[in-house]
Amino acid sequence: MGETILVTGGSGFIGSYVVKQLCARGENVVIYDVRPPREEQAWLLEPYAGKYQVELGGIEDWSRLFNAVKKYPITKVVHTAAIVALITDRPTLAIDVNFMGTIHVLEAARIFNYARVVYYSSIGVLPSVQYQPIDAKHPIFLADEGPTNFYGAAKIASEAFCWAYQTRFGIDVLIIRPSAVYGCGQQFPNYIKPMIENAVRGIPTHFDHGGKHPRDYTHAEDVAQLTLCALDVPADRVQDRVFYGATGEPLVTAGQVAEMIKEQIPGSVIEIATELDAEDVLGVRLRGQLNIENGRKQLGYEPRFKDLRAGIRDYIENYRAYLQSQESGRNRSTRA
Repeated sequence: MGETILVTGGSGFIGSYVVKQLCARGENVVIYDVRPPREEQAWLLEPYAGKYQVELGGIEDWSRLFNAVKKYPITKVVHTAAIVALITDRPTLAIDVNFMGTIHVLEAARIFNYARVVYYSSIGVLPSVQYQPIDAKHPIFLADEGPTNFYGAAKIASEAFCWAYQTRFGIDVLIIRPSAVYGCGQQFPNYIKPMIENAVRGIPTHFDHGGKHPRDYTHAEDVAQLTLCALDVPADRVQDRVFYGATGEPLVTAGQVAEMIKEQIPGSVIEIATELDAEDVLGVRLRGQLNIENGRKQLGYEPRFKDLRAGIRDYIENYRAYLQSQESGRNRSTRA
């Protein structure tokens, strides 16, 4: 019958890939999110309709979360729910959703005695790179440097409380720090989204900055795979609590991504200037090659899309299939 696993933010980009892989192997999944899956996420999960339940509510709403989860025999939690784009100048929103939401998940785990919590943090907790490859022991705070935005600050605070709940209450928490996650359905552009989707649609793309911005672009299928590994690993095999959701390969610039896409979609027009804007400069400082060896050794994680070209090909194929499904749906509606 499988376990019953709660996925907060399961209607979102990464969460939907986690739900997909859990359903595919026969688990019972409860999505807790502010909305049901829609658009690309609904298309991705269409083969698994009826194999997951959706409970609507915000992660910052403790009473709603409590009343939702107590209805199910949940054994484990994947906590992906967070806000990225809206909190640039709204620190209280970052606290309410990204931090207090994590506290609510940890409280639910304590009250209902969940066997494990997999918490989604971010490489945004990192300061300037001190050494490479960056491993789980890399410092978060420096004597003269801390987080530069409220997203990273909330993730740091949440990681700290994950440790505190583990130490005080014995909550079994594993932390994943994903890097530049991409794939069909992604929301944060990371340059790669508009490049691929515009190229598929035959629309030119132009950026006046960002060409030199390097990232470890990591496919959503790989991050979801790491999540399932983290859910499954026996407690006695776990030595670390922090794992990077990455490929571990050398970083690739946005300019290089553009060339890879143009190779696979001949005739596509993608122009990107090499200069970095102010936001790029802040992001580049924490970008270094990431060490995923503890994930390999302790969790059995091995990214399928280490070759970015293969990941781009998968994105292109899935996005084309999604567009075709939308067109077929419109045609059926018109005939009806």
